[in-house]
Amino acid sequence: MDSEKKEVGAWWFWLLFLIIFTSIVFTGLNYFGIIGRTIVEREVFTHSQQYTEARKSEIATLRATIAEIEGKLMNPQLDEQTRINLNAQLSGLNIQLANAMR
Repeated sequence: MDSEKKEVGAWWFWLLFLIIFTSIVFTGLNYFGIIGRTIVEREVFTHSQQYTEARKSEIATLRATIAEIEGKLMNPQLDEQTRINLNAQLSGLNIQLANAMR
């Protein structure tokens, strides 16, 4: 009875080890673009018309939002908390814009 339990336990251990090892290997291969030629697909996608137009649209939207917030900051009647919040939003949008322009 004990030897059967050990044998079943060993099979479960090796099966679990095989699943984890296979997952790690295929994840690594996929990450480096060896499976499915993902590197080539990614390059083609980033140079596609739809992608570039979407990026241009995103940049235009961010610039418009930044201009709107800068306009609101020109208001001398803003209370300090609102000014702090608008400056924080402006900082976040500037970071997003810098990322979008890469």
